[in-house]
Amino acid sequence: MSDYVIEYKNDFPFILYAAMEISTNSRTPVISRTDYQDCTIEFIRSGAGTLEINGKSFYIRENSVYFLTRGSSHSYWPDRNDPWYKLFFVVGGEIMDMLLQAYRLDEVYHIPDCPELKKYFESMMMISNHSENSNRQAAVLFHQFAEEASRSYYGLKTKYPEVIEYLKLQLDDAVEKNFRLEDFARTHHVSEAHLIRMFYNFFKVTPYDYLMNQKMETARRLLLYSPLSVKEIAARLAFSDQYYFSNYFKKRTGTSPREFRLRFQQNEK
Repeated sequence: MSDYVIEYKNDFPFILYAAMEISTNSRTPVISRTDYQDCTIEFIRSGAGTLEINGKSFYIRENSVYFLTRGSSHSYWPDRNDPWYKLFFVVGGEIMDMLLQAYRLDEVYHIPDCPELKKYFESMMMISNHSENSNRQAAVLFHQFAEEASRSYYGLKTKYPEVIEYLKLQLDDAVEKNFRLEDFARTHHVSEAHLIRMFYNFFKVTPYDYLMNQKMETARRLLLYSPLSVKEIAARLAFSDQYYFSNYFKKRTGTSPREFRLRFQQNEK
């Protein structure tokens, strides 16, 4: 990833400079900076690599996040045998500083094993940057990201039974796929009924409802921040057709997808 030097007039105290994905290889060079002026946050979708920042060193693996904070001196590079594939965004402004401080993330450099944060990077990439309106949208997303990232870093992690922990990971990864609990149960030699009872005991929701909650949260983000049509969103979230998706969305939220998107657009005017 190269350095970003972007200058344009912006009166809103939060700036989304860039949001994209990047792949690396065994020849990707070490990137080093001193007194970094902005803030880059990266999610490792696959692979691994090393971050050295402000005298600390981290080996960062898949489904983890790392922070290149304002004012830091850092170097980072991919594992030569397992180079990383990353999603990232670059932000700046007073709101960024205040939120990182408020959620005690200003001196956090690495959050391991946090696949639940990937959705914020995907949503940032959907926002067309370099306008005040897009910066406002990005600021709302960044606030949500900072809150959940803080919970991931400081919150007490419950130790679930291995099969339940793996089931949750599979559900988190199935937001844009079809998922059959029957197949999962067969593979892990446990009954569906037992899985449902165990999952409910820990999360107070069934596996099906957990997955649909995740799909609806993603649907809201896509409707608010992406140019995708309702039909395209339905297909992306693995609904059989847009009518089933629209009816389900309205049942869960009380409004149709089009009405939900229109209401947001009107509020932005």
